[in-house]
Amino acid sequence: MSVTIRPYRTGGWEVDIRVITPDGARQARQRLRAPVSSRSAALRWAEGRERLLFQRLMSPEAHRPPKEVPTLRAFAPRFLDGHARAYRQKPSGIAAKEAILRVYLLPAFGHRRLDTIRTEDVQRLKGRLQTKSPKTVNNILAVLSVLLKKAVEWDVLDRMPRTIKLLPVDKGSTLFYDFAEYERLVEAARTIDPRTHLIVLLGGEAGLRCGEMIALEWTDVDLAKRQVCVLRSDWCGQVTAPKGGRLR
Repeated sequence: MSVTIRPYRTGGWEVDIRVITPDGARQARQRLRAPVSSRSAALRWAEGRERLLFQRLMSPEAHRPPKEVPTLRAFAPRFLDGHARAYRQKPSGIAAKEAILRVYLLPAFGHRRLDTIRTEDVQRLKGRLQTKSPKTVNNILAVLSVLLKKAVEWDVLDRMPRTIKLLPVDKGSTLFYDFAEYERLVEAARTIDPRTHLIVLLGGEAGLRCGEMIALEWTDVDLAKRQVCVLRSDWCGQVTAPKGGRLR
């Protein structure tokens, strides 16, 4: 480290300060006019400036100005655009995230900065959602968790403010039609009209979802090979690709 004092061209004193870390990896230099008139005062001022510059060089994180952390309400549109829409998630998935933000997260945390959302706040949210199923609560918490992780990834936050724990979910058992029940359903659909009969067969025999049925076109049907190619899915008028086009 070194401090050089020299007369300034318009009067006063110029200080030239050089500092370097002990390992020689980082160094800094400042040349500026001292805010004092005498040479001895300029030297004392420069030595104090030298110590401050060395401290900043040794621990830059400690002297970095704090980030301007946005509120959840301000960050939510950026999250939807930069994550959900940028990854081309399905319209139904984007709409679900928008609804969760609008109905649950913004009323609870919209006015809060992202770095002030604490574990106790999340627990209180869980308490207010006691009438909802555990799966619904976990969907809400998952959106909050992903939002905070994206804030860290995009350098809006230095670290995750909390670890968000999901509720345990009882998997339970899935009910299916047995063969006799399914045959009765097919016969009942046949008595209504051909379209209803076709819908039941597409769902029961081919396993198509509702949106995949709506998006079917005649070019997707190969009558000679008795195959249906599922290439699209319709959700509220928005046509997207299903989970992998496939023959059925």
